[in-house]
Amino acid sequence: MFEIKPLCESDYVFAVELANTMNWDMAVEDFIFMASLESGGCFLLCDDAKYVGIATCVSYGKVGWFGNLVVSEEYRNKGAGSALVNHAITHLHSKGVKTVGLYAYPHLLGFYGKLGFRIDSDFSVLHAPNLSRVRADALPKIGNAELSNIVRFDSCFFGGNRQKLLESIVLDELNTSRYVAENDKVLGYAAATVYKTAAWVGPLICRPQRGDIAIALVKSVLSELSTKSVYTVIPKKDKVLSSLFFEVGFREVFFVSRMFLGYSSAKDCIYLSESLERG
Repeated sequence: MFEIKPLCESDYVFAVELANTMNWDMAVEDFIFMASLESGGCFLLCDDAKYVGIATCVSYGKVGWFGNLVVSEEYRNKGAGSALVNHAITHLHSKGVKTVGLYAYPHLLGFYGKLGFRIDSDFSVLHAPNLSRVRADALPKIGNAELSNIVRFDSCFFGGNRQKLLESIVLDELNTSRYVAENDKVLGYAAATVYKTAAWVGPLICRPQRGDIAIALVKSVLSELSTKSVYTVIPKKDKVLSSLFFEVGFREVFFVSRMFLGYSSAKDCIYLSESLERG
């Protein structure tokens, strides 16, 4: 009989091993980070004493995001995945979330559709395995003084308050972030999470019709990531930034569909995802 419990630190090794059967290259630190963002937002599915699945989610006020979902192969198509998704949705609703978003692989669109999620738009996962040097104009780095304005700007377009997530990225000295403002009005910002040999570019939010600023922001961030293995997630309909990424060596490795349960929280803007797990 299925039982869903909070995922504890002692379960992280199992969670990593199960997640990496999907070739996700996750580490214990990934689950520590998710738990720091959302207390009680990581779940363990058990069949009696046997661990058989995991799921993660995070709330941003009225918007929540459903992230990782993995079920042991022998338990698929038996209601295990649906149980985890519904449990996560109930958790998010208890936190005041009105809209739940996620990124779905093509083969899972029907699965999430049956649970009430509807497709919003398609996104490409791009990768440059050894990024060439990118030349860019200097742009100011986001610091403590600018962070509150960046959070408000982000919330306006994302639809939920990602302050805790943005703080964790922007205030980490190993990461990089840039912004553009005119007369104290934020026009756009971009950030990248940087690891030893890899990096993830995003989030980026820029006002619509300001592709020039979005390009400058991306170039500024990429200029600090040469020789690294770099990933980003971008809307397929975005031709301006896509052209830039392709010019500097990125290629699509797969695509996903953004789906929402509830009204769509997406506002018109130029956008790069923070990650598949957290929006």
